[in-house]
Amino acid sequence: MQVNPLSAYIQTVRSDHPSTPAMMDDMSIFTLLSSITGQHMMSYEDLTEASVTSIFTYDIPDDKKEFNIETVRRCIIDIDLMPYEGKHIYVLRHFSTATLWAQNALLKILEECPSYAVIILEVDNPNSILDTIRSRVIDLTNTRMSVILSQAWQDIIRYYRADKKVGLAATLYGIRPTSDEAIAILQWVYPYLDQADTIRCDEVIEALAATHENPRTLLDIFFL
Repeated sequence: MQVNPLSAYIQTVRSDHPSTPAMMDDMSIFTLLSSITGQHMMSYEDLTEASVTSIFTYDIPDDKKEFNIETVRRCIIDIDLMPYEGKHIYVLRHFSTATLWAQNALLKILEECPSYAVIILEVDNPNSILDTIRSRVIDLTNTRMSVILSQAWQDIIRYYRADKKVGLAATLYGIRPTSDEAIAILQWVYPYLDQADTIRCDEVIEALAATHENPRTLLDIFFL
């Protein structure tokens, strides 16, 4: 029987700890990663192109009703496994149910997240988690996960990742984004940023949401 390449890929990198039995299905993985990378992903080759090395998923243990501290500790151990190249993605599902101890245990790794790691908290309601966690993450609640970026937006991500300033500047010059579009592109590029740039990115997103300044100007300031 032929094995679906994506399923085999995820099963290979999945943590085997007994408190992480559940996995996102293929379509959920594709939808989520398309949103955070800004690329239309439908195959293992698409994941490789986006430098996604491994996908770890964590969920409520079978015999529990809450996302517990033991599962968070398993995630922290897995985050210590540095990839040879690319990024590891860690998806904590149903984190709205996380206990206070589980949420507090996650705080330190959120504060000092390695550059190769992307931590995704799946929550039903952002208000259900601690303010100290919410202040350390970027909110993708309003990102329309089914939307595929236009070619111009995809070019911005590609040029930025390749550090091609000329192509990036030319593409930025040709667009006139709304504030919502500018925030969306920053959300999509966020997983590729190092720690210093994530701080700047958060500041620009806050400025886009709170002021009437030209969105293109703020994107120019961030990217160039």
